[in-house]
Amino acid sequence: MMDRKNLFTKRNVIIGAAALAVVLGSIATLVIWRNQPRGIVVAVSNLPDSLNPVLEQNVSGMNAAELVFDGLVNFEVDAESGSLYPELALAESIEQDPKDKKTYTVLIRQAFWHDGNPVVADDVKYSFDAYMDETNASPKRAYLASFIREVRVVNSSTVEIEFVNPIPEFRAYPVLTFKIIPSTYRGRAMSPNMRSGENEREFAVNPVGTGPYRLSNWEIGKWVGFEVNGAYFKGVPKATGIVIKKMIDPVIRMNELRKGRVNLVLETSPMDRSKVAKMSEVDINSYLPYAFYQVAVNLKAFPSVDARKALAMSLDRPSLVPSITDQEVGVVLNPGPFPADLFTRNIPEYVNEQIPNHLPHDPDEARRLSKSGGLAGQTAILLYPDSMGEFGSRMAEGIVRQMASIGLEVEAKRTGDQVFKRMVFDEKSYELALVYCDGFDNLYSDMGRWYRSDGDLNVTGVSDRELDSLFDRWDSEVVTAKWVDLTLALNERISAIAPAMYLCSLEKDVYTRGLGNVAIATDNPFLSVENWTLRN
Repeated sequence: MMDRKNLFTKRNVIIGAAALAVVLGSIATLVIWRNQPRGIVVAVSNLPDSLNPVLEQNVSGMNAAELVFDGLVNFEVDAESGSLYPELALAESIEQDPKDKKTYTVLIRQAFWHDGNPVVADDVKYSFDAYMDETNASPKRAYLASFIREVRVVNSSTVEIEFVNPIPEFRAYPVLTFKIIPSTYRGRAMSPNMRSGENEREFAVNPVGTGPYRLSNWEIGKWVGFEVNGAYFKGVPKATGIVIKKMIDPVIRMNELRKGRVNLVLETSPMDRSKVAKMSEVDINSYLPYAFYQVAVNLKAFPSVDARKALAMSLDRPSLVPSITDQEVGVVLNPGPFPADLFTRNIPEYVNEQIPNHLPHDPDEARRLSKSGGLAGQTAILLYPDSMGEFGSRMAEGIVRQMASIGLEVEAKRTGDQVFKRMVFDEKSYELALVYCDGFDNLYSDMGRWYRSDGDLNVTGVSDRELDSLFDRWDSEVVTAKWVDLTLALNERISAIAPAMYLCSLEKDVYTRGLGNVAIATDNPFLSVENWTLRN
């Protein structure tokens, strides 16, 4: 029998061993804890939810996809002018069939996936098929399907892309910026249904692309790190890494920028500019996005066209500007669905005039239309999302004051982003809604998504055969002068229906510290990221 002394000693040994195991476990935890990667630090409120460009992504995911993937064509930013232009990327050459003008032959350049495999024609066809697969519910599906009928493999380095209608090169190139993904991943063929299997689901969080950076690590809830792709077809990027770091609080983001622990802040407000201008060593990079603000008008709530025109013509846009920004430049007042500078910004060699205004500010006419449309003495609610913050509050309050001039009592109501999306985009159970319309290319090629009878972003309920026919002709027009005429016809017809109150496009600010060669022209900051440098 073991004596009490030995039993006590053995128990001590057991307890001591257990305690040591806890300590060693803690040390092990410390050992596997990853330090933040080195590189350019980008502060964001939310990390990417997916790195698969085919599937729906949040804003951070779409931005990060630009680091990892290329299209046959990429949008680039001219550093001197700040303008956006399409440039051949994975495509070595693109040639239009001179007879039918809707078939393009694409020769794929010698490029490699991050795993070392070459890019081949099957990858291009597979990518298009994945975007088209209904089970993926790709947000790009409707846009691509409206332009492209089929992608055919000719040989290992060549594909034919057949468009639905004849299309000129200056309109075809933006369509071909959709991201190409590999048809084979981890040694296995991928299914076009990217939700179907473990291999396809793994691709969303551990992707292989061809872009200037490749995923290096993902610390859940903290950061996503990207390292340089030394085999990038355009040459080795100048910065060795990119770190997208989560910082929810905008105050913390600004403090970290001031201290030099953050190099780039993307989510900014026009209200902050004067404060940031006083910060030492911080640069303000401004750009005018291909986007605009409007007040969507629900046609069920406002069935009278006179009432809708009264809303539009009561707006005094210039008087709204001082309340939302203290800048005298960087504001484009939009008289209709297309931004006023659509032609002058993109094709000044063809048209050097702004889009005409068919619903000008006219208080007397607005009051007359308000009475004939049964608007006077009514009430309405104007929704705007939390994400617009103080800017949204000031914009909404200014609109409320102007609506009172035609006898309409409007209440501005701020609501959560998810509730706003549900009420405006899903249920369409709103009356008036302050909406930021973005995601366009430089020619606003998918404007039909907002105004076609079956448009997936048609939140107002507009349904007009004449308008649908105009969009059909606009989408297929190959002669620039005729395309301009059709754009003007669209602007006039949409204004006649008056499904929205058109406001403005606003210059956006991006704040940087310690960076060189930064050129930003759209809401995606990484279009020319391979040229950025990180100063000491």
